[in-house]
Amino acid sequence: MPITSRPGDDLRGRAHQLRRTAGAIDDSGADGLYRRAGVDTWMGPTAARCLDELTTARRQLHEAAEALRRTARQLDQRADQADALTRLTTARGLPT
Repeated sequence: MPITSRPGDDLRGRAHQLRRTAGAIDDSGADGLYRRAGVDTWMGPTAARCLDELTTARRQLHEAAEALRRTARQLDQRADQADALTRLTTARGLPT
Protein backbone atom coordinates (compact mmCIF):
# COMPACT_ATOMS: atom_id res chain seq x y z
CA MET A 1 0.00 0.00 0.00
CA PRO A 2 1.59 3.33 -1.02
CA ILE A 3 2.09 6.04 1.54
CA THR A 4 0.04 9.09 0.57
CA SER A 5 1.41 11.48 3.16
CA ARG A 6 4.68 11.92 4.98
CA PRO A 7 4.87 10.95 8.67
CA GLY A 8 5.70 14.53 9.62
CA ASP A 9 2.62 16.03 7.95
CA ASP A 10 0.45 15.67 11.06
CA LEU A 11 3.13 17.30 13.20
CA ARG A 12 3.49 20.15 10.71
CA GLY A 13 -0.27 20.62 10.74
CA ARG A 14 -0.23 20.89 14.51
CA ALA A 15 2.66 23.35 14.34
CA HIS A 16 0.68 25.46 11.87
CA GLN A 17 -2.29 25.51 14.25
CA LEU A 18 -0.07 26.61 17.13
CA ARG A 19 1.30 29.46 15.01
CA ARG A 20 -2.22 30.50 14.06
CA THR A 21 -3.22 30.53 17.72
CA ALA A 22 -0.16 32.60 18.61
CA GLY A 23 -1.10 35.03 15.85
CA ALA A 24 -4.65 35.23 17.19
CA ILE A 25 -3.25 36.14 20.60
CA ASP A 26 -1.10 38.83 18.96
CA ASP A 27 -4.07 40.19 17.00
CA SER A 28 -6.61 40.01 19.83
CA GLY A 29 -6.32 43.64 20.85
CA ALA A 30 -5.77 42.64 24.46
CA ASP A 31 -2.18 43.80 24.12
CA GLY A 32 -3.27 47.46 24.06
CA LEU A 33 -5.65 47.38 27.01
CA TYR A 34 -3.03 48.55 29.45
CA ARG A 35 -2.75 51.82 27.47
CA ARG A 36 -6.39 52.57 28.28
CA ALA A 37 -5.91 52.08 32.02
CA GLY A 38 -3.52 54.94 32.70
CA VAL A 39 -4.09 58.14 34.64
CA ASP A 40 -6.07 59.57 31.71
CA THR A 41 -8.79 57.02 32.46
CA TRP A 42 -8.98 57.25 36.24
CA MET A 43 -6.73 57.81 39.25
CA GLY A 44 -6.22 56.12 42.57
CA PRO A 45 -5.08 52.81 44.01
CA THR A 46 -7.70 50.83 42.09
CA ALA A 47 -6.46 52.33 38.83
CA ALA A 48 -2.86 51.52 39.70
CA ARG A 49 -3.78 47.94 40.59
CA CYS A 50 -5.73 47.59 37.35
CA LEU A 51 -2.77 48.89 35.36
CA ASP A 52 -0.45 46.47 37.14
CA GLU A 53 -2.77 43.54 36.43
CA LEU A 54 -3.17 44.51 32.78
CA THR A 55 0.59 44.88 32.41
CA THR A 56 1.06 41.42 33.95
CA ALA A 57 -1.62 39.95 31.67
CA ARG A 58 0.05 41.57 28.65
CA ARG A 59 3.38 39.96 29.56
CA GLN A 60 1.70 36.59 30.09
CA LEU A 61 0.01 36.81 26.68
CA HIS A 62 3.34 37.54 25.01
CA GLU A 63 4.93 34.63 26.86
CA ALA A 64 2.09 32.29 25.88
CA ALA A 65 2.34 33.27 22.21
CA GLU A 66 6.09 32.76 22.25
CA ALA A 67 5.68 29.37 23.97
CA LEU A 68 3.26 28.32 21.21
CA ARG A 69 5.76 29.37 18.55
CA ARG A 70 8.58 27.55 20.36
CA THR A 71 6.49 24.37 20.52
CA ALA A 72 5.63 24.77 16.83
CA ARG A 73 9.33 24.93 15.98
CA GLN A 74 9.92 21.75 18.01
CA LEU A 75 7.09 19.99 16.17
CA ASP A 76 8.58 21.04 12.84
CA GLN A 77 11.93 19.59 13.91
CA ARG A 78 10.28 16.33 14.94
CA ALA A 79 8.44 16.24 11.62
CA ASP A 80 11.72 16.68 9.75
CA GLN A 81 13.25 13.87 11.79
CA ALA A 82 10.29 11.56 11.15
CA ASP A 83 10.45 12.24 7.42
CA ALA A 84 14.20 11.66 7.37
CA LEU A 85 13.78 8.35 9.18
CA THR A 86 11.10 7.29 6.73
CA ARG A 87 13.33 8.17 3.77
CA LEU A 88 16.17 6.22 5.32
CA THR A 89 14.11 3.08 6.01
CA THR A 90 12.46 3.28 2.58
CA ALA A 91 15.86 3.61 0.87
CA ARG A 92 17.04 0.50 2.73
CA GLY A 93 13.89 -1.42 1.89
CA LEU A 94 12.81 -1.72 5.53
CA PRO A 95 9.13 -1.70 6.47
CA THR A 96 7.82 1.71 7.59
